[in-house]
Amino acid sequence: MWTTRDMVIVMDALLLLVLIPARAQAQGGCDLPSLLHQQQDEATIQHLEAAWSRAISQGDADFERCLLSADFKELLAAGELKTRNDQLGSTAKNKGQNRPIPHLPPVTVSIHGNVAVAYATWKSAGANQTSDVIADYLIWEDGLWHVFFSQITRLESRGKVSFRWRP
Repeated sequence: MWTTRDMVIVMDALLLLVLIPARAQAQGGCDLPSLLHQQQDEATIQHLEAAWSRAISQGDADFERCLLSADFKELLAAGELKTRNDQLGSTAKNKGQNRPIPHLPPVTVSIHGNVAVAYATWKSAGANQTSDVIADYLIWEDGLWHVFFSQITRLESRGKVSFRWRP
């Protein structure tokens, strides 16, 4: 005869059997080599910036899904605000396109506690020779860096930053 205590123990065991694989699946896919062994240091963030650049050019949205926070936003130079889903969709379009991996300019990193900013100036190879300063804002959570905000600022040809102020 089953006692109430026996039934509670069996129910707890069954619940664990259901929850453990579900949690592993939710975290699954984020054990990519380029995301392992992170430290709260400049070298790790520079490594992640290079890996992110490769992921975008190769269409690796799985890497990006792990790197970007759920509430990730990106402010484009024209003032348009993009979401995580926009970024993942844009990256996924590059899958199988054999795009060259862009040369990553020197990335400057500033860390303050569990937040950091990584920024670099990208020079266009096009005829207009524009440059953009890209700043990525990261947060250290559960032993990993996640990008929660990115901003692209267009530089004028004279090397000055141009801002678009809203009335």
